[in-house]
Amino acid sequence: MAKVYTDRGRKWEMLNSWWIIFTFLPIGMTSYIAFFYAGTKAKNARWRIYGLIYLGVFLLAFIPTYTEFEAMIFLALWIVPIIHAFKIRPAYLVQLDVLKANEKTFLNQEVMKLRQEAEAKFGRKMQKPPQQKSEAGVKQQEATADPLTPPIQPLFSKNHQIEKININLASEKEIAAIPEIGIILAKKAVVKREELGGFESFEQFAQIMGLKEHTLEKMKQRLIFSETDHTDTHIHSGRVIDY
Repeated sequence: MAKVYTDRGRKWEMLNSWWIIFTFLPIGMTSYIAFFYAGTKAKNARWRIYGLIYLGVFLLAFIPTYTEFEAMIFLALWIVPIIHAFKIRPAYLVQLDVLKANEKTFLNQEVMKLRQEAEAKFGRKMQKPPQQKSEAGVKQQEATADPLTPPIQPLFSKNHQIEKININLASEKEIAAIPEIGIILAKKAVVKREELGGFESFEQFAQIMGLKEHTLEKMKQRLIFSETDHTDTHIHSGRVIDY
């Protein structure tokens, strides 16, 4: 019986594994389509690169100058993308599950990124008009507020204080709240943190996470790795305010 990798059930996983069929077509001529699809659907650039590699192998197999022996080798290689597709299937299903569960969050992150690029291009920030609430509306909001739920802490205070996250103390949800990280990288950070017993420095974190340089530059301003990173910081539940 096939193993189930998500909480969505075996039926959902089978329906979302149909792309593997492309690897079974004669001599693997459409194997590259399977990896292009999986990489695009799960936003995984590495799988799209594999698709390009299999496309190149497929084109080489049709060069007429090959001997019969070389043609047999290409035919034997047909099994490689089939095995490869089944190998990445668990990761594909888990990543697809996370993407669908946090679809709204990822959409908001993409919109925020586009807004930041627009602000950088035009050299100014978009100002939202203040929303005025009636006295009755304010009283109703105060009445329905959950007294046990703490207020959401803003990233920037009135004095432009940057809120930092202690990567060794913060929860997965707190780490994912940083736009440059998101839910998938937050999960990876927590797993690696538990394996290592905590990150010792930003350099170690950057090397293990394998992130792009421009992303790391933004994250460096929001992360700390020990309670002694700053002498004038306040730590509470994994968060730090840097003055």
